Amino acid sequence: MREYIKTGLILTAFMVASGFLVSVVYNFVNPMIVQSEFNNTLSAIEEVLKDANTGEYLVSSIPTNEEQLQNYIWQESQNGVLYVSQKNAKVYSPVYKFAENNNEIYVMTVSGVGYGGDVVSVISFIKKDDAQLALNKIEVINYSQETPGLGARISEESVKKRFSSIPESGLNIGVKVDKDAGVTVSANSIDAYKKQGVVKTSDVMTGATITPRAVADSINASLEFLKEEGVM
Repeated sequence: MREYIKTGLILTAFMVASGFLVSVVYNFVNPMIVQSEFNNTLSAIEEVLKDANTGEYLVSSIPTNEEQLQNYIWQESQNGVLYVSQKNAKVYSPVYKFAENNNEIYVMTVSGVGYGGDVVSVISFIKKDDAQLALNKIEVINYSQETPGLGARISEESVKKRFSSIPESGLNIGVKVDKDAGVTVSANSIDAYKKQGVVKTSDVMTGATITPRAVADSINASLEFLKEEGVM
């Protein structure tokens, strides 16, 4: 009996020590993980504040830290999510608003349901002084559960570019990839089809539809949110 008690006490001591060690490591590492995630988001925000066509910044002052970025918060929620669409695409808190040269730029983090999990992007919309809203640019920041060589290609520049510069006409119809739209988009009509909300991805993401569809769903969710907030 004493041996059983001794063994039990030893195991208990190991469990307590292991739990304490895990707690110490978590408390030490977690702030660095949070900071790394924020830095990735901040870098993505800087990227989508560039004009998708010229590469020039849309604003003269680019936030470089959390304190500066907080000055541009437009909408936020304590639960971390501002909007959820019927397809479970999400708009996360906070949403930022930049204003310069009679233009308004809305920047937000969004997600859509991909093949293995949520595909998370930072996207920007620009509303010019003529009141026309357009999707400027997207930057995919989390696609870790998508299939390598297929859905994971969503992070490639040639793919992200397809989701840039979508005018208001296409946004209002609803953004969809060419396979879902059931159309064949030639290389010289890619921009023309964006006016209809159709994004050609079948050539740059052959065999992968779910992941780019997730991005399209997240764009549509962000537009629904902006409409609810009276931007359109």
